[in-house]
Amino acid sequence: MAPPLGLLSFCPILVPKPWGGRALERFGKALPPEELVGEAWELADLPDGTAVDAAETHSHVAGGPHDGWTLSDLIATYGADFLGSAKPTVDGYFPLLLKLLDANQHLSVQVHPDEAYVASHPSTWLKTESWYVLDAQPGAALYIGFRPGVTFGEVENAVGTPELVGLLQPFDAHPGDFHHLPAGTVHALGAGVIAAETQTPSDTTFRMYDWTEEYNRVPRTLNIDQALATLNLAPNTDTFLPATDEDGTRLLVATDHYWQREHRSDGGRIDLYPAPELRVLMVTQGTIRAGTGEPDAEVYPVGSTILIPASTVAQTSVVAVDAAAVLEIGLVKAPSSRHG
Repeated sequence: MAPPLGLLSFCPILVPKPWGGRALERFGKALPPEELVGEAWELADLPDGTAVDAAETHSHVAGGPHDGWTLSDLIATYGADFLGSAKPTVDGYFPLLLKLLDANQHLSVQVHPDEAYVASHPSTWLKTESWYVLDAQPGAALYIGFRPGVTFGEVENAVGTPELVGLLQPFDAHPGDFHHLPAGTVHALGAGVIAAETQTPSDTTFRMYDWTEEYNRVPRTLNIDQALATLNLAPNTDTFLPATDEDGTRLLVATDHYWQREHRSDGGRIDLYPAPELRVLMVTQGTIRAGTGEPDAEVYPVGSTILIPASTVAQTSVVAVDAAAVLEIGLVKAPSSRHG
C-alpha cells in the first residue's frame, strides 16, 4: 500500500551555466566546489533527452516515506489525490518547471516558442514563464520586449550582434518585482539578478544574442531563424507588478497554465487559496512553518520549495515565523484578485 500523502520537498537539480555564479548558496543550495551554477531546478519532470545543460530532468523527493520518488511516480500512484483536477502533460509528466536563477552575468537574449510554432514543430515545447526577483545588485536590469516603435526589419538586421541589445526594453530590477513573459516575448535576465522562475515544462530556448563580445564567452549556437519565426514583436507588456512592502496577499498572474500569488507577513498565519488543488510554495524571504498539524510542522527557510498535494491542502497550516514572503503557485481554478 502506498504511504499517505503529506507535504513534499525535493532535491534541487543544479545546472551549470557560463553566466552562473555562487549566489544560490545564500538560498540554501549546496553547490559543487568552484562550479558556476546558473539554475536550481526546484521541481522538474521533463522527458529524458529534452534538457540542454541539465544532466537530470526528474526531481526526486528528499526524505520522508516518499524518499526518492519522482513527480511522475506520484502522479501515476495517486492521480487526482496528488494533482487535483489538473492534467499531466501528454506524456504523463508534471505540468510545471520551477527554478531559482543566478545571473552572475547577462543571460542570452532569447525567445521561447508559442502554441502556433510548437504545433508545426513537434520537437519543440511551449514555454511561457514568470520571474519574481529575489535579489538584485544596484543598477541590475531585466530586458523584456522591445522598445516602442522597433520594427521587425530592425530586429532582423541586429539579431546576432550587440546592436540587438539597444532595441530591448530595460527594467530596473528590485527584490519583490514580478514580470510575466508570455511565449514569444524576447527577454534576457540581467547580471546581478537572482530570480524565482515559474514556467511551463520546457527547455526549448532560441538564442538571439549571447554577449560573447562583452564577456569573452565561448560562442554558443544562436537560433536566429527559429527565434524570428516565433517572435512576437509587441506582446502584452502589461505584466509587471512592482515590489510592495505591505503585508497581505496579491494575485500576480493567472494564465492558462498556472497562477501565482504573493503572501507577505511580519508573522502569523498565511491563508492559502481554499481549493482542493495541488499547490507549491516558494519561500522568497524569511522563514515559515508549515505542516498538516503542529506535531508535523517543519521550518522552511528562504529558498525552500514545498509541494502540497491536492488532498492535503485543506489540512495544511502555514505560519510566517518572521518577516516572510511566500509565492503560492497553483495549476487550475485561479483565485480572483480580491481573494485573500
